[in-house]
Amino acid sequence: MLTLKNEYSTFSRKADAKIKQLKDVLDRVQRGDNVDVEKVLGTGDEEQEQEWRDVLRNIAEVDQLWQAKDRKRGESGRPKEQELDAEADGADKIAEQGAAGDIDSKPQSNVAKRPPGFY
Repeated sequence: MLTLKNEYSTFSRKADAKIKQLKDVLDRVQRGDNVDVEKVLGTGDEEQEQEWRDVLRNIAEVDQLWQAKDRKRGESGRPKEQELDAEADGADKIAEQGAAGDIDSKPQSNVAKRPPGFY
């Protein structure tokens, strides 16, 4: 578990550093600065290119995991939404019946009435 946590921390730091580097380059290009993008991002340097591939692959894997979790939550959450819709429809029907006078205005309780002095 500790190894997994350390691996994730390392991945997270590398990904954050690469994303920050990419944002910095984009900001400089948008400001109109003369930037050698290939040099800054490491084009031609096999080690830096491999780092970019690893970071992009890891980000894609994490994104796929999140999407799979969202799909799983969406599938399991649908019946609950349908149940809530059914409950809301039932409440609407009761309210309509009450407005139409179809049901007694006095709510009925299933609890037996206790004589005074019970306590």
